[in-house]
Amino acid sequence: MENNSVTRSSTNTFTSPTMMDTPSKAQGRAVVTAFMFESAIIVIGNMLVIILFAREKKLRKKSLFLVMNMALADVMLGAVSLPLYVYLWGGSYYLLWTAKTNAAMVYSTHFLDTTFSQSSLISAAFISCERFYAVYWPLKHKTLTTRAYGIVIFMVWFLAILVSTVFLVSRYLGSYKAAALSWMSFPLSFLFIVCVCNISIWRKVRKRNKALLQQNRAASQNQRLTKTLLFVSAISVLSWLPLLIVNYLTAIQRFDIATLFVDIINILNLSNSILNPLVYALRIPEFRQTLISCCSRRQAVINRPLKERKENMAAVLTPGLQLKTLHPDLSQVQQTFEQKTMDTKL
Repeated sequence: MENNSVTRSSTNTFTSPTMMDTPSKAQGRAVVTAFMFESAIIVIGNMLVIILFAREKKLRKKSLFLVMNMALADVMLGAVSLPLYVYLWGGSYYLLWTAKTNAAMVYSTHFLDTTFSQSSLISAAFISCERFYAVYWPLKHKTLTTRAYGIVIFMVWFLAILVSTVFLVSRYLGSYKAAALSWMSFPLSFLFIVCVCNISIWRKVRKRNKALLQQNRAASQNQRLTKTLLFVSAISVLSWLPLLIVNYLTAIQRFDIATLFVDIINILNLSNSILNPLVYALRIPEFRQTLISCCSRRQAVINRPLKERKENMAAVLTPGLQLKTLHPDLSQVQQTFEQKTMDTKL
């Protein structure tokens, strides 16, 4: 493949456009619209999670630090790398516009895309490891410091950048097949870690005494958080496996796969970044309560000016003026009554 060919290293296959069928512009518009819609939903959903985490102290738990790190990676994926990919892919392959592409821009897009997508997957792997540690050694898990979580987050981004560097170097210096193998080995390793940890956690949680968990509220909440993060990890596995399979078939076995099918696999992979905020909002009570509270406050702020205007008006007006305000014709009625009284006296 030429160096300036437009393919995504993380959410697209390694197939070259010259090997694929030629799609219509209608298909291109539909695919580009789907990608941009996903990009907007990814940014909005994950930014909402980050804002709620920053505003509410009760959400600033150490057990959610890695979740926030994954949300940050998803935001960068939807706000930076995905629009760049749409610009390059839509312009050079679907020919919907004139895209000024060169090797440096393509490789930069690959690097950013791989870094952000891999950091999201690595965060899911470390979340599974953290839950594994919390389930099997709960007392030691409670002694983990904020610094320890900071080190783990640093390792997430270091590994993501390392994966991107190895992929680009192998693609630039080595063979096309070697680049594909080097990239596929990292997601497979992280998915293997996720599966092993989740299976072990599921077996451990299943053996626990349910009566004891009901008596211990903290343990019950911890179990709910564990199940939620297990669900998040399962979504990561289901969204990445089809992508890895298609990459293996196209890059290693050299199968020709229709472009539309490749785009559907990419959209499925990106749906992982959309579903994560929904899972947090539905499964984690703190997120759900904070979101409802913020919505209630906003409605109260909207209704407050009208209420304050009515209260200020009632406080300023005298009783007589209030009556005149409520009954504009009262003054005329009062004058008529006074005139009749004077006529009676006369």
